[in-house]
Amino acid sequence: MRVSQLLPSVRVEVEKPFQEKLTKARQLVRIWANRNACVSCSFGKDSTVVLYLVREVNPSIPVIFNNTGVEFKETLEFKDQLKREWDLNLIELKPEKTFWQIMNPKKMKIPDGQKSVKHRFDARHTHDACCYYLKEKPFKDYVKGRFSVNFTGITAMESRQRMLRACEKGMEYYHKTHDLLKVHPILYWTPEEVWRFIGEKGIPVNPAYQKYTLDRIGCVPCTSHRGWREQLAKVNPKMYRFVQKRFFGQELLEAYIYV
Repeated sequence: MRVSQLLPSVRVEVEKPFQEKLTKARQLVRIWANRNACVSCSFGKDSTVVLYLVREVNPSIPVIFNNTGVEFKETLEFKDQLKREWDLNLIELKPEKTFWQIMNPKKMKIPDGQKSVKHRFDARHTHDACCYYLKEKPFKDYVKGRFSVNFTGITAMESRQRMLRACEKGMEYYHKTHDLLKVHPILYWTPEEVWRFIGEKGIPVNPAYQKYTLDRIGCVPCTSHRGWREQLAKVNPKMYRFVQKRFFGQELLEAYIYV
């Protein structure tokens, strides 16, 4: 998202001076980092920055990584690298079923772009079904009763949904389903501020960003963001053809794949 697209209450926070936002982030970390807390880390740029900030206060804090089974190879290698270099107290969670088992085209409609799809068999699930089963459910099942606070690298500019959540909830709030306090220290940081902070502090970066010239890194076959076709075709053309045929009924020729 662009700053001009943000709701006024979110925009006023995003446009504050960076040093003010950094001070606020560190204040939140100091308050909560030693209160039975954990950090969610996908090993993308945002969550790695939050992990860096939290480890300034609590180097041994548990770090939870949801391995969906369809991660970038570079993400898994980077995760192992940081675990060694930063001596992380890493907890790796895995789902009960694979992405391909969950996203059965005969039972489930896959999201396209930023359009969320409800689980056909349970109207309570308003998240994309794959995100729920691959990430949220394993996380919820593990953390409930174990932790009181969870730090994340969510930012308001990632998507409209996260901007709306930022407007409604702010940087810290109680999450009833997970039964813990959610804390988002860099909620109002811009991507440019994140990258600048990474450069200034010499924070390691997932090599997939540079290798594939990507703005976002998550699950390789994810179809819930607008640029998924271009991204997947660039990262894994074979998987792109398979996804288009399996979920959208489109037989693609080599010549028509995005480059």
